[in-house]
Amino acid sequence: QVINMNMNTVVMKTNNILFTAEPLFLHRHKPLITSLSTYCDFSTLPIGGVYEQPSINKMMKSFYCFRHKVKPNYADGFFKNAKAFIQRSQQLERKIKSLDYKPDLVFHFFSLCCPSWNLNIPYVMYLDYTMSLANRYYPTWVPFKNSQDLDSWLKCEHLAYERAKHVFTMSSVVKNSLIQDYNINPEKVTVIGASGNFEEPYSGDKILGTQQILFNGSDFERKGGKLVLSAFQKIKKTIPGAKLVIIGKKLDISIDGVENPGAITSPSELENIFLQTDLVLAPASCEPFGVFIVEAMNYGVPCIVTANDGNGITDFLDHEIDSIITRNPTPELLAMHTINLLKNHSLLASMSESARIKVKNQLNWNSIAKQVVNVIGY
Repeated sequence: QVINMNMNTVVMKTNNILFTAEPLFLHRHKPLITSLSTYCDFSTLPIGGVYEQPSINKMMKSFYCFRHKVKPNYADGFFKNAKAFIQRSQQLERKIKSLDYKPDLVFHFFSLCCPSWNLNIPYVMYLDYTMSLANRYYPTWVPFKNSQDLDSWLKCEHLAYERAKHVFTMSSVVKNSLIQDYNINPEKVTVIGASGNFEEPYSGDKILGTQQILFNGSDFERKGGKLVLSAFQKIKKTIPGAKLVIIGKKLDISIDGVENPGAITSPSELENIFLQTDLVLAPASCEPFGVFIVEAMNYGVPCIVTANDGNGITDFLDHEIDSIITRNPTPELLAMHTINLLKNHSLLASMSESARIKVKNQLNWNSIAKQVVNVIGY
């Protein structure tokens, strides 16, 4: 039970943590859960998977658009609305109450709902973004028909953050949003970062000089795909042996030197791609954090990333030490930085090693778990 709350520390007798989230997010954050399990007992409780069962979701989204007479880009409104938020929260609350034990604390991932709506269940939250940030920097993620529906959702979010004992965020971008957009006490929010899909940092060898460039094209437009393709054609003129590998999804691209294997589901295959890569281009217009960047750094692959008010990863990067940070990337600028790194082996090697050190010392789940424990106690 919660004993006291002093400044930004929630002093608790935390013998058992219950982790709640969409099944997809529980799976993605298994390494964090494993790291926290070294401090206390744990269990997991998946909630209704709105990101699961794509065939059913597609049907429901189509029905939602038909019923509300909205365009397909508003389809996510069938599960992103205030009524759905409350219903999911109440359903999760009932599931927690029906357990044959009482968790000392609920650790809830993200904000499609919260673990306590009517009851007093102590919980903390871990966020990568807020709807206010999405509305400001990437409206495609905002599926509401009008401002009233958006305001209703924001009120639900506010209640969830206000009732939480503490809120952990991946970046200061999200912390600032909680303070400015939701009026949450700054002492109640701690920035802890995030890591990748690995339990321990990679400790093997890394070979450089392949001239292979990697781009995550899973969301091609948002992640800056057009910029990358245009930049690569300029790079190719100066470095004829350069190769661009685009993973994430199959695309209709026919450019000399570009390979597009599509989605990579095998961890060993993805590891091999990272180990064969000299540099990652990540000029996203909006990127809540960028776990792919951390995964690249884990294998000693420096990244060229975009810094803007909607992107979070640059909190943890050092320009020209472990990465290249650009505020307004253009094809010319991306090409210039890429050519400079691929031609300067000593600089590339130095940044590669610094990226690995950053992951080893900071951007790993064990370090992040320690930050959580320092706040909630154990």
